[in-house]
Amino acid sequence: MKQRDIKLKRENRDLKPRFEDLGTAIVIDFYPQGKSLSRKRSEDFNPLAVVITSHWFEFFDVTMTAGTLLRVNEKIMISSKNKRIFKVNPISFNQISNSASTILPQVITEIVMNSEKRFIQFLNQAHPLTTQMHQLQLLPGIGNKRLWAILDTRKKALFESFEDFSIRTGISDPISVFTNRILSELDGSPKYFLFVKKRKTFDEV
Repeated sequence: MKQRDIKLKRENRDLKPRFEDLGTAIVIDFYPQGKSLSRKRSEDFNPLAVVITSHWFEFFDVTMTAGTLLRVNEKIMISSKNKRIFKVNPISFNQISNSASTILPQVITEIVMNSEKRFIQFLNQAHPLTTQMHQLQLLPGIGNKRLWAILDTRKKALFESFEDFSIRTGISDPISVFTNRILSELDGSPKYFLFVKKRKTFDEV
């Protein structure tokens, strides 16, 4: 093989997206011309999507290939198989824009609604954290009295849906309960994290 062909093959390999597969994410902000002020590299002009992942509620800047157009609230798959993605970079809650922060409650509410099975499973499997604290007590509005009422109800039969949980426990809006807990985990530094993954490192290639 000629030296030039070897070089081109290596360059094409290096241009392929190489990053951790993160599953489905929701676009919460989009910059068609990128958002870097320095513009030191050609990729700084590429479209950039700010996303939150649907499962662990992590934030990422996703540099897209030239010409990509996305809408806020659009779902995208963060995967090395997605050829529209050029690079993925983790960011913190404090790094998202005011407009992204404004729509975040709505986005998280929709994620919770579309992930009913996951959150019902949590309600059915939640367990004590210590002798004094139960996982369910970390949810907004659930104190000792409601905790024991939920546990007694759960012993009779596992919860099947948000509606079933609401009817049997008297908690009228379980979706808001989960949404508010997720927002508090994103915005603060609670002792316990139920739904948000705190990333310690990200090996960006």
